[in-house]
Amino acid sequence: MGFLVFSNFLDAQIPNLNGQNRLDLVSWNIEWFGDASNGPSNDVTQLNNVTKIINGLDVDIMGLCEVSNSNYWQLLKNNLPNYHGVISTWDQPQKTALFFKKSQFKLVYQKHVLSNYEYEFASGRLPLEVCLEVIDKSLKIDTIYFWVIHLKANTGSTSAKIESYNRRNSASVLLKSHVLNTCKKWPGFVIGDWNDDFDKSIVTGYKSPFESWIEDTANAFVPTYKLSLAGKKSTVSYSEMIDHIACSANAKNNCVVDSTMAIYADNWVTSYGSSTSDHYPVYTRFDFTRNNNQTNSIDVNLELSSTGISWNGEHWILNGVFLEMQEATVFSSDGKLLFNGLIGTYKPTNQKVVCVVLQSDQFHDLKRNWVYIP
Repeated sequence: MGFLVFSNFLDAQIPNLNGQNRLDLVSWNIEWFGDASNGPSNDVTQLNNVTKIINGLDVDIMGLCEVSNSNYWQLLKNNLPNYHGVISTWDQPQKTALFFKKSQFKLVYQKHVLSNYEYEFASGRLPLEVCLEVIDKSLKIDTIYFWVIHLKANTGSTSAKIESYNRRNSASVLLKSHVLNTCKKWPGFVIGDWNDDFDKSIVTGYKSPFESWIEDTANAFVPTYKLSLAGKKSTVSYSEMIDHIACSANAKNNCVVDSTMAIYADNWVTSYGSSTSDHYPVYTRFDFTRNNNQTNSIDVNLELSSTGISWNGEHWILNGVFLEMQEATVFSSDGKLLFNGLIGTYKPTNQKVVCVVLQSDQFHDLKRNWVYIP
């Protein structure tokens, strides 16, 4: 049996992020899990912390990177009785894995893909492809594909970092093509440690090696891209987002707008960076029950513009001018109708993000404005 002594946790409660009739996903690199010579120095403490966080978050799907000890992998599975776990079988010590709720999914298959491109994928860390049958019919989908990835790290000399960048770029192109070919009917999700960012590369002066995922809006979507634009980070020591979740286009409109976040677990774990992982979990949620063709809902789109409408606590503002008598429709972050009428009369309450749609023709270039409410 596993270890269940959680003595180094702070008093703060780990938030349960599981939503009814929703698909909740987490990507988490758990830094040389079970290998004290490379990662956190106390394997038992790391196991306890990882167990506590996964059980506390209670999400449907958990993609993991850097599982590095088979015995501790088995102990972790023993500690998570509500989950079924699958793990990569390559020879490299840093393996990827996927946990999924037993009550919601059934394993169809797992395999490694793109095996002709081992060099591009960090000399053998091939994408772990997992196909699941959805047995929880409240999710309104039958089959889901997942790819857990851990791309080439950005280490070494300047020339070595550029070569690593090129390998990540090639892996990105290869993976995207494979995902699109696979997900023509059912949705697919790519989760893991991409070892680079989506707004620009962590290699100084280089564009993101994953640019095609952002530009090809007809075929792909990256919920965590907005975290990059907001200057968030996914590791303890560095300032960039290198852990991400991407999906095929047939899941894009089902993403719940204000759900995507990096989970800064220092709030719950003493000395998190040294005891547990140098990466933070990254989370997002999808709602497949929403009918996006209904007149009282709107398709969710996370690609936020840097310009548009804002709310100052008292007034709606556009380009420095108060909006008062303009007809508008306002939707919640999950696409539900909140308001229809003169925008000056609408005062947002208990909303993190709303979508304001101005109905006048003079605002044809500003039809959709996602607005953060401070």
